[in-house]
Amino acid sequence: MSKIPPPTIPEKDPDRFLRCQDALHIEFQDLVDRAVQAGWKPEEVLVSLIELADNQALMMEANAEVEAALNVLKRRGFL
Repeated sequence: MSKIPPPTIPEKDPDRFLRCQDALHIEFQDLVDRAVQAGWKPEEVLVSLIELADNQALMMEANAEVEAALNVLKRRGFL
């Protein structure tokens, strides 16, 4: 397994997401290739990866909302 290179530009740089895609591209393609070699259709793999990414984003958003609610409750002395 290859190493994903770390970011080399500041968070506010407009090219940061493009650089992240560049950094992940080889690992992403390797994952797709391995899944296809295992017998999955490329379309199935890509749709599954999109769903996994979407679910991960929803989970992160939900966790942030719960954390914010807990902080409010802590500040108000309920926890």
